[in-house]
Amino acid sequence: MYIAAIIIIVVTAFGFIWFASGADVDEGINLLQSYGWQVERTPVDQAEVIIPDPFDLVYENYNKLQIEAGLDLLPYRGMHGRRYTYTVINYPVDVGEPVLANVICIDGKAVAGDIMTVSINGFMHSLKYDAINK
Repeated sequence: MYIAAIIIIVVTAFGFIWFASGADVDEGINLLQSYGWQVERTPVDQAEVIIPDPFDLVYENYNKLQIEAGLDLLPYRGMHGRRYTYTVINYPVDVGEPVLANVICIDGKAVAGDIMTVSINGFMHSLKYDAINK
């Protein structure tokens, strides 16, 4: 009886996690598509994030990218979220390495994102497609 109860609790917890992350994945993909980006459906990485309050210099600069794309992280300071990283499949130029899209989801809502590469000579820009020409 106790084992059955434990199994039910574990299965329920994993089911909740699976459905919650699935909603975030869909939310992230929808945000990226709204800016014209096409990505592989399965994230290549995901991690918990905490939006600092107050912003440090890194987040001040990161939020400038968000504002450029019509987003703003200020209302989310101090909150926990999850960052999903996707492989971009329609980047308009060959940059010699994979191009990635990050999306931060908080409480089931995509609230921030960027387009980037990971090499030492890489780049990061806002989700706005026209940011490529800057």
